[in-house]
Amino acid sequence: MDLKKFDVPFGTLYDFNKQIILKEGAMPQLEINKVIPKIEDWFNWTLDGYAMLLCRERYDFTIFHLYEKENPNPPAIAAQELIDVLKNRGTILSIEKDTEKMNNAWEIWLEIDDNAYAYYLFGCDDWVIEC
Repeated sequence: MDLKKFDVPFGTLYDFNKQIILKEGAMPQLEINKVIPKIEDWFNWTLDGYAMLLCRERYDFTIFHLYEKENPNPPAIAAQELIDVLKNRGTILSIEKDTEKMNNAWEIWLEIDDNAYAYYLFGCDDWVIEC
């Protein structure tokens, strides 16, 4: 019996997740609306003032700075601004809280130009030096 060895490229877990999330399609607006209060609570109770939205694959970084202006409800404004930023970049596929892997962060998947990209929203208060 002649057994041949074949190399089958599987890719990374990230590549696998990209394919799965693309197949699930866009997150319904009703589900987005349900997650907004949770994001607002996260902005309110997790941060002292700074959060980062990061997609390393696209080198896409956005910093949210809460409490600089005299806004009546900075966490609510930040949560809505986040949704607007995401929609401006692409189609929202998923928004999930990740308390175990990413240290109380959010994992967000967007479809941009027929590709899926993972974005992470996390607190970055310790990264800012105010003088």
